[in-house]
Amino acid sequence: MPKTQKKYLIALEETRSIIALISGTIVFVFTLGAVFYMLDTTPDDEENALHYFTVLSNLLAATGAAFMIPYAVEGIRKKRFVLPRWVVLFQYSGATCVAVTMFSSLVLILPTQGMKSMAGPNFWLHVVTPACTVILFLCVETGIAIKLKEIIIPMIPYCAYSAVYTVMVVVIGKDRGGWSDFYMTQTFWPAWISFLLMMGIGFTVAAIMRIIHNKHAKLSWKRISGMWSSDLEPSELLVEAFGLGRYIGAHCSREELTVPLDIFYLMSEKYDVPVDKLTRAYVKGVLDAIGERK
Repeated sequence: MPKTQKKYLIALEETRSIIALISGTIVFVFTLGAVFYMLDTTPDDEENALHYFTVLSNLLAATGAAFMIPYAVEGIRKKRFVLPRWVVLFQYSGATCVAVTMFSSLVLILPTQGMKSMAGPNFWLHVVTPACTVILFLCVETGIAIKLKEIIIPMIPYCAYSAVYTVMVVVIGKDRGGWSDFYMTQTFWPAWISFLLMMGIGFTVAAIMRIIHNKHAKLSWKRISGMWSSDLEPSELLVEAFGLGRYIGAHCSREELTVPLDIFYLMSEKYDVPVDKLTRAYVKGVLDAIGERK
């Protein structure tokens, strides 16, 4: 096999981990900084900043980025970046919500409320941090495809906020202790039209985010499978798995072992080699390398 393949996917995994760590940290720090900036600069006589979907959606996105950071650190240490599905879906929710925020601010709020709506912390929370969050979600390679039925997940926080906003603005109203209609949902047409419009925008954004993410995940796995030529023999694949195990055993902790079953299933599907054989070869390589380190 070519010498460049002797790294056995380790370089790819390390790159994924480093990108995830850097981008996740940037999104977390920038978003929290912008949120605290807005909380600090909002006058007491104006609407509470925590009433805005802009602030809440950015806090959701920052939480999703924070969840990813420990797995990125583990990926660097173990030479294997694995992000749980629930973290991907959590980030999907945050990225969708802030994407709606960015779209609404640029297409709806900016034309109706002017540049003052984008000044100071609003510029960061409406444009900068949402853009960083979307890039983080779409560009960090996880290999996890989002199912069609999971498109409803990012709509849960979105619909929950819409329901609270409707109750506080339309049902209760500012005069009776509710919120002011700061999103102007009743200025141009009845509130129910605004509600349907925002639901349509939410579902559309969620669908687009899913399509782009899944396409990127598919390309990621295609890139991995492209590292192996189409005419490899089963014995060569076992050597590949054994060599991967030796590398992991030589560089990682002896107290725990991460088995790349997703990669072995990909090998098995492409070359019809049993996953259990690949796993045994991998474990044998790990044990041999650990034995040489003693």
